Amino acid sequence: MSNDDWLVLPGTDRTLVSIGRVVTSPATIGTFVLLVVPFALGWLKSALFSPLALPGYVLYGIGTAIGDAIAPRFDFWLYWIPFLASCVGISVTIGFGYEWWRERADDDSSERL
Repeated sequence: MSNDDWLVLPGTDRTLVSIGRVVTSPATIGTFVLLVVPFALGWLKSALFSPLALPGYVLYGIGTAIGDAIAPRFDFWLYWIPFLASCVGISVTIGFGYEWWRERADDDSSERL
């Protein structure tokens, strides 16, 4: 089993989804860009804030509230680290689901032949 294999199906050598495929999935990259870029543009210049920034703004707000409760003396720009980490986590989860669905759809179509 290589280091890139993840979730090997029991009793087989076949992997369900590889980590490299999940991380480079269009769904993973698209989700991360959709969460980060509109919010980052609005953070840099408020005139660029758009409704697309709402999911990122909600994540940043939740992270700021939790971070402020834990360590109230940090500056707000430090909350970008947990914000980016949460965006990566959400993006990888969505990318995994997409790749799993794609793999399952490919298996179903090949079994029908």
